Amino acid sequence: MLPDLLDSLLRPKSYRRFCVEPAGRTTAYVAFLAAIFIGAFGFAAKLRLAPLFNQTFTWLETSMPTLRVEGGKITSTPPGPTRLEHPQFKEVALMIDTTRVDPVTPKMMDDLKVRAYLASNALYIENEGRVEALDLSHSGAERPTTIDAESYKEMERAFDWVFYPSLLLLMFLLFALWLTAFGLLYALAGLIMSSVASAGLGFGALLRIAVHAQTAAALLYALDSLSPYAIPGLAILSPVCSLVYLWLGIRGASGPASAPPAAPAAPAAPAA
Repeated sequence: MLPDLLDSLLRPKSYRRFCVEPAGRTTAYVAFLAAIFIGAFGFAAKLRLAPLFNQTFTWLETSMPTLRVEGGKITSTPPGPTRLEHPQFKEVALMIDTTRVDPVTPKMMDDLKVRAYLASNALYIENEGRVEALDLSHSGAERPTTIDAESYKEMERAFDWVFYPSLLLLMFLLFALWLTAFGLLYALAGLIMSSVASAGLGFGALLRIAVHAQTAAALLYALDSLSPYAIPGLAILSPVCSLVYLWLGIRGASGPASAPPAAPAAPAAPAA
Protein backbone atom coordinates (compact mmCIF):
# COMPACT_ATOMS: atom_id res chain seq x y z
CA MET A 1 0.00 0.00 0.00
CA LEU A 2 2.95 2.36 0.48
CA PRO A 3 3.59 2.61 -3.30
CA ASP A 4 -0.09 3.53 -3.74
CA LEU A 5 0.28 6.26 -1.13
CA LEU A 6 3.28 7.74 -2.92
CA ASP A 7 1.54 7.46 -6.27
CA SER A 8 -1.56 9.19 -4.85
CA LEU A 9 0.56 12.13 -3.74
CA LEU A 10 3.13 12.39 -6.52
CA ARG A 11 1.89 10.72 -9.71
CA PRO A 12 -1.49 11.90 -11.02
CA LYS A 13 -1.23 9.46 -13.93
CA SER A 14 -1.51 6.63 -11.39
CA TYR A 15 -5.16 7.53 -10.89
CA ARG A 16 -5.82 5.81 -14.20
CA ARG A 17 -4.88 2.58 -12.42
CA PHE A 18 -6.77 3.47 -9.24
CA CYS A 19 -10.08 4.05 -11.01
CA VAL A 20 -10.17 0.46 -12.33
CA GLU A 21 -8.74 -1.35 -9.32
CA PRO A 22 -10.89 -3.97 -7.52
CA ALA A 23 -13.21 -2.71 -4.79
CA GLY A 24 -11.37 -4.86 -2.25
CA ARG A 25 -8.11 -3.02 -2.91
CA THR A 26 -9.81 0.35 -2.48
CA THR A 27 -11.28 -0.85 0.81
CA ALA A 28 -7.84 -2.02 1.89
CA TYR A 29 -6.44 1.42 1.06
CA VAL A 30 -9.09 3.05 3.27
CA ALA A 31 -8.01 0.73 6.08
CA PHE A 32 -4.36 1.58 5.37
CA LEU A 33 -4.99 5.33 5.70
CA ALA A 34 -7.04 4.75 8.85
CA ALA A 35 -4.20 2.65 10.30
CA ILE A 36 -1.72 5.49 9.67
CA PHE A 37 -4.00 7.94 11.46
CA ILE A 38 -4.59 5.52 14.35
CA GLY A 39 -0.86 4.94 14.75
CA ALA A 40 -0.29 8.67 15.14
CA PHE A 41 -3.39 9.16 17.29
CA GLY A 42 -2.52 6.22 19.55
CA PHE A 43 1.04 7.44 20.08
CA ALA A 44 -0.19 10.94 20.92
CA ALA A 45 -2.92 9.61 23.23
CA LYS A 46 -0.46 7.45 25.12
CA LEU A 47 2.00 10.32 25.36
CA ARG A 48 -0.53 12.87 26.58
CA LEU A 49 -3.13 10.85 28.47
CA ALA A 50 -0.97 8.24 30.19
CA PRO A 51 0.64 10.73 32.65
CA LEU A 52 -2.80 12.08 33.58
CA PHE A 53 -4.28 8.62 34.11
CA ASN A 54 -1.22 7.49 36.07
CA GLN A 55 -1.49 10.58 38.26
CA THR A 56 -5.20 9.95 38.83
CA PHE A 57 -4.74 6.31 39.85
CA THR A 58 -1.82 7.23 42.10
CA TRP A 59 -4.01 9.86 43.72
CA LEU A 60 -6.75 7.29 44.31
CA GLU A 61 -4.28 4.76 45.73
CA THR A 62 -2.77 7.22 48.17
CA SER A 63 -5.76 9.41 49.07
CA MET A 64 -8.90 7.29 49.01
CA PRO A 65 -9.87 5.70 52.32
CA THR A 66 -10.44 1.96 52.36
CA LEU A 67 -14.07 1.24 51.54
CA ARG A 68 -16.02 -1.87 52.46
CA VAL A 69 -19.36 -2.69 50.87
CA GLU A 70 -21.44 -5.22 52.77
CA GLY A 71 -25.15 -5.80 53.19
CA GLY A 72 -26.12 -2.68 51.24
CA LYS A 73 -24.03 -0.43 53.45
CA ILE A 74 -20.68 1.26 52.84
CA THR A 75 -18.16 1.83 55.58
CA SER A 76 -14.77 3.52 55.37
CA THR A 77 -11.50 3.63 57.24
CA PRO A 78 -11.30 6.24 58.69
CA PRO A 79 -15.10 6.60 59.04
CA GLY A 80 -15.36 10.41 59.28
CA PRO A 81 -16.00 12.89 56.43
CA THR A 82 -13.16 13.11 53.95
CA ARG A 83 -12.94 15.61 51.08
CA LEU A 84 -10.75 14.59 48.15
CA GLU A 85 -9.60 16.93 45.41
CA HIS A 86 -7.84 15.91 42.19
CA PRO A 87 -4.25 17.23 42.28
CA GLN A 88 -4.50 18.73 38.77
CA PHE A 89 -8.20 19.35 38.17
CA LYS A 90 -9.32 21.12 41.31
CA GLU A 91 -12.95 21.14 40.17
CA VAL A 92 -12.99 17.33 40.37
CA ALA A 93 -13.64 16.87 44.07
CA LEU A 94 -15.36 14.13 46.06
CA MET A 95 -16.77 14.00 49.59
CA ILE A 96 -16.83 10.67 51.40
CA ASP A 97 -18.93 10.42 54.54
CA THR A 98 -20.09 6.87 55.18
CA THR A 99 -21.67 7.91 58.47
CA ARG A 100 -24.30 9.90 56.61
CA VAL A 101 -27.69 8.32 55.88
CA ASP A 102 -29.73 11.45 55.06
CA PRO A 103 -30.10 12.55 51.42
CA VAL A 104 -27.59 15.04 50.04
CA THR A 105 -28.97 18.27 48.56
CA PRO A 106 -27.60 20.34 45.65
CA LYS A 107 -26.91 23.22 48.06
CA MET A 108 -24.76 20.99 50.25
CA MET A 109 -22.69 19.89 47.30
CA ASP A 110 -22.39 23.47 46.07
CA ASP A 111 -21.26 24.67 49.50
CA LEU A 112 -18.70 21.87 49.71
CA LYS A 113 -17.63 22.46 46.07
CA VAL A 114 -17.75 18.77 45.23
CA ARG A 115 -19.01 16.94 42.14
CA ALA A 116 -19.82 13.70 43.97
CA TYR A 117 -20.77 12.69 47.50
CA LEU A 118 -20.51 9.12 48.78
CA ALA A 119 -22.80 8.36 51.74
CA SER A 120 -23.39 5.09 53.53
CA ASN A 121 -26.09 3.92 51.13
CA ALA A 122 -25.89 6.10 48.01
CA LEU A 123 -23.60 7.94 45.62
CA TYR A 124 -24.75 11.46 44.74
CA ILE A 125 -23.46 13.02 41.50
CA GLU A 126 -23.89 16.66 40.52
CA ASN A 127 -25.05 17.10 36.93
CA GLU A 128 -25.75 20.60 35.59
CA GLY A 129 -27.14 21.89 38.86
CA ARG A 130 -29.08 18.74 39.64
CA VAL A 131 -28.09 15.91 41.94
CA GLU A 132 -28.62 12.35 40.78
CA ALA A 133 -28.60 9.61 43.40
CA LEU A 134 -27.31 6.11 42.71
CA ASP A 135 -28.85 3.73 45.25
CA LEU A 136 -26.21 1.41 46.70
CA SER A 137 -28.44 -0.27 49.26
CA HIS A 138 -28.35 -3.54 47.31
CA SER A 139 -24.57 -3.53 46.74
CA GLY A 140 -22.52 -6.25 48.38
CA ALA A 141 -25.65 -8.07 49.54
CA GLU A 142 -24.23 -11.50 48.67
CA ARG A 143 -20.48 -10.99 48.87
CA PRO A 144 -18.71 -8.25 50.84
CA THR A 145 -16.29 -6.17 48.79
CA THR A 146 -13.25 -4.21 49.93
CA ILE A 147 -11.87 -1.36 47.81
CA ASP A 148 -8.36 -0.36 48.82
CA ALA A 149 -5.07 0.73 47.25
CA GLU A 150 -4.49 -2.69 45.70
CA SER A 151 -7.94 -2.49 44.09
CA TYR A 152 -6.99 0.74 42.32
CA LYS A 153 -3.77 -0.84 41.05
CA GLU A 154 -5.81 -3.67 39.55
CA MET A 155 -8.21 -1.12 38.06
CA GLU A 156 -5.27 0.69 36.47
CA ARG A 157 -3.98 -2.51 34.87
CA ALA A 158 -7.45 -3.37 33.56
CA PHE A 159 -7.88 0.19 32.34
CA ASP A 160 -4.68 0.02 30.27
CA TRP A 161 -5.74 -3.28 28.71
CA VAL A 162 -9.29 -2.15 27.93
CA PHE A 163 -9.35 1.61 27.44
CA TYR A 164 -6.57 2.13 24.88
CA PRO A 165 -7.47 -0.82 22.58
CA SER A 166 -11.14 0.16 22.72
CA LEU A 167 -10.34 3.79 21.98
CA LEU A 168 -8.08 2.90 19.04
CA LEU A 169 -10.61 0.48 17.57
CA LEU A 170 -13.38 3.08 17.84
CA MET A 171 -11.24 5.81 16.25
CA PHE A 172 -10.14 3.41 13.48
CA LEU A 173 -13.76 2.64 12.59
CA LEU A 174 -14.79 6.31 12.79
CA PHE A 175 -11.90 7.48 10.63
CA ALA A 176 -12.50 4.77 8.02
CA LEU A 177 -16.18 5.72 7.97
CA TRP A 178 -15.20 9.38 7.66
CA LEU A 179 -12.97 8.62 4.64
CA THR A 180 -15.74 6.60 3.01
CA ALA A 181 -18.45 9.20 3.63
CA PHE A 182 -16.35 12.04 2.28
CA GLY A 183 -15.26 9.82 -0.58
CA LEU A 184 -18.92 9.59 -1.62
CA LEU A 185 -19.29 13.38 -1.42
CA TYR A 186 -16.11 13.98 -3.40
CA ALA A 187 -17.24 11.43 -5.98
CA LEU A 188 -20.42 13.47 -6.47
CA ALA A 189 -18.28 16.57 -6.96
CA GLY A 190 -16.16 14.50 -9.31
CA LEU A 191 -19.15 14.00 -11.60
CA ILE A 192 -19.07 17.73 -12.32
CA MET A 193 -15.29 17.78 -12.67
CA SER A 194 -15.39 14.77 -14.98
CA SER A 195 -17.93 16.52 -17.17
CA VAL A 196 -15.78 19.67 -17.32
CA ALA A 197 -12.69 17.61 -18.17
CA SER A 198 -14.64 15.45 -20.66
CA ALA A 199 -13.27 12.43 -18.83
CA GLY A 200 -16.41 10.30 -19.11
CA LEU A 201 -15.75 8.55 -15.79
CA GLY A 202 -18.53 6.70 -13.97
CA PHE A 203 -19.41 7.10 -10.31
CA GLY A 204 -17.60 3.91 -9.29
CA ALA A 205 -14.35 5.06 -10.87
CA LEU A 206 -14.75 8.52 -9.31
CA LEU A 207 -15.30 6.98 -5.88
CA ARG A 208 -12.03 5.07 -6.16
CA ILE A 209 -10.27 8.24 -7.28
CA ALA A 210 -11.88 10.19 -4.41
CA VAL A 211 -10.58 7.71 -1.83
CA HIS A 212 -7.01 8.12 -3.05
CA ALA A 213 -7.47 11.89 -3.37
CA GLN A 214 -7.93 12.06 0.43
CA THR A 215 -4.41 10.77 1.09
CA ALA A 216 -2.92 14.19 1.78
CA ALA A 217 -5.84 15.12 4.06
CA ALA A 218 -5.47 11.87 6.02
CA LEU A 219 -1.76 12.53 6.52
CA LEU A 220 -2.52 16.07 7.67
CA TYR A 221 -4.92 14.77 10.30
CA ALA A 222 -2.30 12.26 11.45
CA LEU A 223 0.25 15.07 11.72
CA ASP A 224 -2.27 17.23 13.57
CA SER A 225 -2.86 14.50 16.16
CA LEU A 226 0.89 14.21 16.77
CA SER A 227 1.55 17.94 16.96
CA PRO A 228 1.17 19.72 20.32
CA TYR A 229 -0.43 22.57 18.37
CA ALA A 230 -3.42 22.33 16.05
CA ILE A 231 -2.75 22.92 12.36
CA PRO A 232 -4.36 26.29 11.55
CA GLY A 233 -7.38 26.05 9.27
CA LEU A 234 -7.23 22.27 8.97
CA ALA A 235 -11.01 22.05 8.53
CA ILE A 236 -10.64 24.13 5.35
CA LEU A 237 -7.23 22.90 4.25
CA SER A 238 -8.32 19.26 4.28
CA PRO A 239 -11.19 19.53 1.74
CA VAL A 240 -9.17 21.94 -0.41
CA CYS A 241 -6.32 19.38 -0.67
CA SER A 242 -8.77 16.57 -1.41
CA LEU A 243 -10.55 18.55 -4.14
CA VAL A 244 -7.23 19.55 -5.74
CA TYR A 245 -6.08 15.92 -5.80
CA LEU A 246 -9.52 14.87 -7.04
CA TRP A 247 -9.15 17.22 -10.01
CA LEU A 248 -5.58 16.08 -10.68
CA GLY A 249 -6.70 12.46 -10.40
CA ILE A 250 -9.55 12.93 -12.86
CA ARG A 251 -7.23 14.66 -15.30
CA GLY A 252 -4.65 11.93 -14.84
CA ALA A 253 -7.22 9.17 -15.34
CA SER A 254 -8.62 10.80 -18.47
CA GLY A 255 -5.28 11.55 -20.11
CA PRO A 256 -4.10 9.63 -23.16
CA ALA A 257 -2.84 6.17 -22.43
CA SER A 258 0.80 5.45 -22.97
CA ALA A 259 1.34 4.03 -26.41
CA PRO A 260 2.59 0.45 -26.40
CA PRO A 261 6.08 -0.10 -27.78
CA ALA A 262 6.14 -0.53 -31.54
CA ALA A 263 6.47 -4.08 -32.74
CA PRO A 264 9.78 -4.83 -34.42
CA ALA A 265 9.66 -4.69 -38.18
CA ALA A 266 9.52 -8.02 -39.96
CA PRO A 267 12.78 -8.96 -41.63
CA ALA A 268 12.87 -8.29 -45.34
CA ALA A 269 12.44 -11.27 -47.60
CA PRO A 270 15.69 -12.38 -49.28
CA ALA A 271 16.11 -11.31 -52.84
CA ALA A 272 15.42 -13.95 -55.45
